[in-house]
Amino acid sequence: MTRAANWSTFGPFNVRMMCNRLSTIIANFQAGDPAALEIYFNMYKRPLHYFAKSFLKHHAPEAEEIVLDSFVKLWQQRANFNDEEKIKAFLYIVTKNACLSFLNSAYARQHFETELPDDLLAEDPEGHAKQIKAELFEMIAQEVRKLPETQQKVIQLSHYENKSHSEISEALQMSKNTVYVNYSRAISTLKKAFKSQKDWLFTFFM
Repeated sequence: MTRAANWSTFGPFNVRMMCNRLSTIIANFQAGDPAALEIYFNMYKRPLHYFAKSFLKHHAPEAEEIVLDSFVKLWQQRANFNDEEKIKAFLYIVTKNACLSFLNSAYARQHFETELPDDLLAEDPEGHAKQIKAELFEMIAQEVRKLPETQQKVIQLSHYENKSHSEISEALQMSKNTVYVNYSRAISTLKKAFKSQKDWLFTFFM
């Protein structure tokens, strides 16, 4: 998705074309075009998954189910949306509410119908921060997917699974030096990719 912050680099004609394209996608979505739903699904599925996992922690399968269900609800109410920001807000709100409902029900089963503490069910003061974090992770993940396959695997194991270089060496059946070389090259490429971004974006990943 092209972000508004980058539009200043485009000419007026290109900005107008982008606006027209977004309007067409939204109109098609409201009309029930599955291709338009697929565009929004591909746009938001990964950041929403990160967002859900930030609430559910060790319940990864449930996080995925909740995200999929959020898109089902969006599709069922598609006629109500004429703005992309409203679509985005709806997806995050529905996902968050579903995560809290899941935590409440899981807690209740474990503690004989006892309710969760009120402060957990109250408005989450860090909810917006979690949303931003999820979207930043997705921006970085997009660049990681452009790396050579071996470098992708090294970054995945190192940063997403918190494995040491020794553990990565064993998992990928390669020497520690090869792991280090691939890791260093991957980090160098990612730094260049985010050179035009704010410094905090890449350090957030590190």
